[in-house]
Amino acid sequence: MTGEDEDMDKPRQSVAVLLCDQLQRHVMSTYGGPVPTPTFDRLADEGVAFDRFYCATPLCAPTRPSMMNGRWPHAHGALCNTGKGYCELEEGSELLINRLLDAGYHIAYDGIWHIRQAEADDRTDEYDHFRRGGFPYQEHGEHLVEMGLAADDQREQVTTLTDEGEQQANISVPVPATWTRPLTAHPDMQRARRIAQFILDAPEDEPIGVWCSLAGPHPPLLVPEPYMSMFDPDEIEPPPGFDIDLSGEARGVREAPGRLGTLDWGWERWAPAIAAYYGYVAFIDHCQGIVMDALEKTGRLDNTIVIASTDHGEMLGSHGIYQKMVMYERAINIPFVMRIPQPGIEPGRREQLACQTDMAPTVLDLLGMEPLAKAQGQSMKPILRDPDATWPDATFSEYNGWTTGGHRMRAVIQERYKYVYHHEEQRDQLFDLERDPNELENLIDEPQHLELIDEMRSKLVGWMRDTDDVIQPEWAGPE
Repeated sequence: MTGEDEDMDKPRQSVAVLLCDQLQRHVMSTYGGPVPTPTFDRLADEGVAFDRFYCATPLCAPTRPSMMNGRWPHAHGALCNTGKGYCELEEGSELLINRLLDAGYHIAYDGIWHIRQAEADDRTDEYDHFRRGGFPYQEHGEHLVEMGLAADDQREQVTTLTDEGEQQANISVPVPATWTRPLTAHPDMQRARRIAQFILDAPEDEPIGVWCSLAGPHPPLLVPEPYMSMFDPDEIEPPPGFDIDLSGEARGVREAPGRLGTLDWGWERWAPAIAAYYGYVAFIDHCQGIVMDALEKTGRLDNTIVIASTDHGEMLGSHGIYQKMVMYERAINIPFVMRIPQPGIEPGRREQLACQTDMAPTVLDLLGMEPLAKAQGQSMKPILRDPDATWPDATFSEYNGWTTGGHRMRAVIQERYKYVYHHEEQRDQLFDLERDPNELENLIDEPQHLELIDEMRSKLVGWMRDTDDVIQPEWAGPE
């Protein structure tokens, strides 16, 4: 029997997506950070790890659909986390998971979903397993009370700008609590175990598509032992720009909700929060390892495309900001690793600039399936096969406000420089990522960069027009 015949006899390749929420790549051992992430490390060693991979937007509800349909938030319609007309996908949106369903895959999704669809488009009841999950705020509040704190200490009220004016809203802040119940009862451990069991029970000769979508290390910081004690707060050092003066930056940066929620925090509060976050990351990696173990035990691992990533990053005190909703690297440059058991895929690191809109097109291309009709991203297969393949010299990210609009930002990222456009206030940002990787110096007012700014603005507005953006910069001129 020839090798080609053997491939024809082999079951179609499965897909496993290991997601978590609000993971900062800089803390992971995979990317040179202090937190041991052996599951990610293994996938990177055996597959392809991207060093310049960006989220479509640093916000949960808009960015998750972009991973599924290859479209930018301003194109697929889900712009913000909340607000009628601001967080729903356009009708008829085609999703990667449903394409696999139609191809006969056994589908399982467990955990954070954050995809709001028209009722006619919702096919989750057709999946073999679907369990939508949330964040453990209730349990976290109970643990805070056990510690002698108040249940609502996990949130702060902030004033946020929306399209309807300023509004009061509650935002999570990083008050850590130790999970005191059995380790296996932790919500994220349960999600991983359910997906692992699905893999163990699935028909051996048929393909599966599984998503293990964990809530951590997104707040609340509810961390079990021994992970809570892995890092000593006294040994944690302040992140870059912890005490930086942001008064000269645009309002969307100065008043980022995560910054306002921790505005009066000193280092004595931040250090234990960061230590707990580090432990949470290690725990999440351990949970994803349970899914990997199931793939290996069933013999599926070497016939499964495994993707490990997150929806967006986490500032974690850098620039004095918690959470995301800004265009700094810690919020938008995210971990992305693929293990692809196919001939011709060269393992190693990739420096090319890529984005979440490229994920669904890549998976379908690797599986030999037709592309999504309206996808705006492109397949990364050429650079998976050849690290030196030609690839676009820029990628993008956007932000459209936390709830019901508000601040809108657009970023164009190139090999060395990043330009950020702030729509509501003409106070943009320019960073030299080679000389200033921590983005501590905004170069936008330096006259020697005027030509560069003009070039990057031109590239940005070209992308905005090509993708039918909902805003247009004043300096862009008529179409």
